[in-house]
Amino acid sequence: MFVDESTWQFIDEHLQEDVCQLALQKKKYNDIDFEFAIQQIQGRQKTRDKLPSMGSIPRFVFPPSLALEQCSSEITAQYKVSFVEELLYGDVTHAVCGHRTMADLTGGFGVDALYLSGLFETCHYVEPQPLLCDILSYNLKLVQKHNVVVHQDTMEHYLENMDAVDFIYLDPSRRDMQGRKVSGLEDCTPNVLQYKDMLLRKADVVMLKLSPMLDIKRALYKLPETRDVIVVAVEGECKELVLVLTKETTGQLRYHAVNLLPEKDDFKDIKFDFTEEEEKLAVPQLSGKLHTYLYEPNAAIMKAGGFKCIATRLNLMKLHHHSHLYTSDTLLEDFPGRIFKVQDVYTLKEAKTAMRDVKKANVAIRNFPMCADALKKTLKLIDGGDVYLFGTTLNNGQKAIISCTKEVFI
Repeated sequence: MFVDESTWQFIDEHLQEDVCQLALQKKKYNDIDFEFAIQQIQGRQKTRDKLPSMGSIPRFVFPPSLALEQCSSEITAQYKVSFVEELLYGDVTHAVCGHRTMADLTGGFGVDALYLSGLFETCHYVEPQPLLCDILSYNLKLVQKHNVVVHQDTMEHYLENMDAVDFIYLDPSRRDMQGRKVSGLEDCTPNVLQYKDMLLRKADVVMLKLSPMLDIKRALYKLPETRDVIVVAVEGECKELVLVLTKETTGQLRYHAVNLLPEKDDFKDIKFDFTEEEEKLAVPQLSGKLHTYLYEPNAAIMKAGGFKCIATRLNLMKLHHHSHLYTSDTLLEDFPGRIFKVQDVYTLKEAKTAMRDVKKANVAIRNFPMCADALKKTLKLIDGGDVYLFGTTLNNGQKAIISCTKEVFI
């Protein structure tokens, strides 16, 4: 991949400019590869937070925007490395022997391949699009990474003909033929349900990165070979659902809910792990009233479904079977989620009077017969401020508005 110096200089000089405005000036720059330059500037701007270290590498090439949209962020890729490292090397009881080779069968931009390849002697990157293969081949030389082998091929063809490896990674495309977003297993490309048997014949461990919108229970019904369910959130927003499949299906299904908090050159992970059996057998105590503190689990725990075991393990009381809010008089500073100090509890009618002089509030709904926007409209509130309101249902069936202030412990 050859790009002349004048094009790179143009990219460096215009990194902070509005891409749409810059694109209108194409006729002024006939001496550079203008389309390539715009793609690189746009790529760096779009991934400034998502791929910070890659954007800081001089001459690093970014692909078209669609490939950037689905690729993992650096922070989620780093977490997957730590998980796979522990899976393969850290747990003597469950560790898989070998670990010499891996294959990323849906290569894309190659973020996950670049990170995961550090755990293996050889990483086979498979991608049908020539442009993406060329970009990764160029970037591999740039960062002097020599153990990644690029294969321009479809997943289906390569899988059928490949030698067995220790680990397979897949991130199926979540776009249909018309370019619309999809999340169902059968709607993604490739359809892993058609190939799961062959995948597990070719590798001891298969890791699937899926849409965070996917229904976990349905996915497990269709993929009973799943051993680990990993829900990855970044700063409270679910970003990835990852399933780990193995040939050995005995043992308990394990859930890993992790919230990643970026730190300089690293990240902090707030983890809550539980088994399917623990959640099934947990019997949380239900509270007849609000206590001093209100606890809301983070988005990863909510998605993973650890609603009962978080209460029993942390000795918290649940407000209602279906409300997924918790309370106690004891402050748990390391609770994996948000902590609030309860100020008052109202009926909807009482809240209209109590909130009369309040202009702003942060409103959330948990098991309440009204959406957040409707409740804000009813109480004549706009978003913001230091007041936090939860519309929920209490154990006695009362529809309540809980007023809180936020306690921050990170």
